[in-house]
Parts: sequence; C-alpha cells; structure tokens
Amino acid sequence: MSRFSFQFFTPFILLVVMLLDGQLTHLLSTNVTTVTSCLLLIFLTYSILQHSYHYVVIVAFVIGLIYDSYYIGVYGIASLLFPLIALFVYNIRQTVFANRLTRIFTVIIIVTAFEFLSGAIILGFQISSFNFVDYVIYEMAPSLFLNIFFAIVLQSPLEKFYGITKAKKALQMKTKL
Repeated sequence: MSRFSFQFFTPFILLVVMLLDGQLTHLLSTNVTTVTSCLLLIFLTYSILQHSYHYVVIVAFVIGLIYDSYYIGVYGIASLLFPLIALFVYNIRQTVFANRLTRIFTVIIIVTAFEFLSGAIILGFQISSFNFVDYVIYEMAPSLFLNIFFAIVLQSPLEKFYGITKAKKALQMKTKL
C-alpha cells in the first residue's frame, strides 16, 4: 500500500481495531477479572512508521476522544495518553523497529503505561474509587499477558502489512544523512 493510502486508511483501521478491542475485552472479562485488549496501541505503534509525527498525534488524539466517549465516559484520559504514547514511540522508533524483541518490549511498556496512567488519573481525580493493588492484580496483569500474546502473534502479519523491512531501511538511510 502506498503512503497516501496509509494516510487515508489509518484512522479507519484504528477505529475498527478499537471496536474490536471492546468486543474482545467484553468477551474475555469475567466477574473477577477484567482483561483489557490493547490492539489499538499495538496497531498505533506500527502505524507510526508510515506518518509524520503531526499526523500521528492528531489521529491519536481523535481516536483517544472516541475511546474516551465510547469506553471511559470521561473525556481527557485516552485523548491525553494516546498522543503521549504515540510521541514516545515516534521519538524512539529507531530503537523500537531495530528488531522484533524491542517491539515486544515496547508493547509491554506502552500497555503498562496506558493501564497504569489511566488508573492513576481515574484515582487521582476521584472519578472512581478502587483498590489500586487489586487493579494491578485483576486488571493490569491479565491485560498485559493478553497483549503480549497479541504482540507476538500479530508481529509477523503487521510487519508485512506495514512493510517494516522497507521502512527500516529508509529509517537507517535517514539517520546516516
């Protein structure tokens, strides 16, 4: 797919993945544990290679607003965290896309950061009251394991879809200049 096609289709792909996240979260959660699927963050990580940082931040912000209204019900949490995560990954993209292991560790970092910071914001602004230790045990840990599994399983298809080998060579050429 051309770069222009990616620019046009990225918001739609991320929106569909966000809706899929909600269905998977609902399907895999029980009364005791809540497993949050973060496929959106995984796809956002890979889509960073195809776009400028301005475009990535704007798309992440808009998707964050939709995520806030659809899942959280309070505007500002995901619409703040998604652009920050996108900027973080964009700034370290040379390291992230160096090899497969660093991509998995990046997924671990961004999923943990998103889950932890969203819980901290909710707790800090007293939007909800909950035991943070139980939150870590019953929501963050199962979510992290699920998303590590997704990152490993989807790594090869996403590399092919986003053309990681071509992008990696182009990224290396930019750093040499």
